[in-house]
Amino acid sequence: MHDFLVQLQIYKPNLSRQEKKLADFLQTHPDRASQANIAELSTMTGVSTATISRFAKALGYPNFQALRMALVQSSPEPDQTLFAELSPDDSVETLAQKIFTSNIDALRTTLANLDANALAEAINWITHADHLGLFGLGASNLVALDGYHKFLRTAIPVSYAADYHMQLMAATHLGANDAMILTSHSGEDKDAIALADLAKQQQVPLIVITGAPASRLAKMADAAFVAVAEESRYRTEALHALIAELSLMDTLFMISAIQTNSQTAPLFRRIRATIDATRR
Repeated sequence: MHDFLVQLQIYKPNLSRQEKKLADFLQTHPDRASQANIAELSTMTGVSTATISRFAKALGYPNFQALRMALVQSSPEPDQTLFAELSPDDSVETLAQKIFTSNIDALRTTLANLDANALAEAINWITHADHLGLFGLGASNLVALDGYHKFLRTAIPVSYAADYHMQLMAATHLGANDAMILTSHSGEDKDAIALADLAKQQQVPLIVITGAPASRLAKMADAAFVAVAEESRYRTEALHALIAELSLMDTLFMISAIQTNSQTAPLFRRIRATIDATRR
């Protein structure tokens, strides 16, 4: 994985104008930048050394040297991009290849950015929860619904509502011994933030799935998981963003199911028998 490109993809929307200028130079001239010290890079780009240091930390690196090492290791092939832009001039076959490649890239980059410590904490909250609430608005509601469909197969008591006001009511019932999984692609949706505020007020462990690690919602989370995907003029809230978010939900479900197998397995067999009876 191109770790620097992954970090840049995740954090670029939240960079300042000067930081974006630096990011563009690093993407265009990775070889020159990787061989320069911080003073030389400042001269090349017209960006101050302080901004370069701040940029490195904004991307999650402790300092410029760590960023430079990541840049050395990334070195993408010519004409290779993390997410390929679609063009009306592309053939049908090329468009299909780009769409599939974008979906694959979203999964790979999301996995590369997965925080193992946050995952362990989230699984602990979920498996020990008296009640698990699943929440999301708009397209993110599909992720919450998918999670509900999955967690119904476990012994973990779970709730879901499509309507926002019903979600508020359901969230009001949660407490410190419960857990909330809240999905918001932007991380800035006011209704999602209202749900997160409720969770914080009631000391509910808050697990967030988002596409924006620097968003207000991500900062409120007790455990945040970033679905890495790129929007474009043809792909606003594109399918590959949804696929990455669904995969994160599936990861939370599968690990939780495995860790509660002694309670989940008998229930799953009863559910399977009940469903199978409808097919005869």
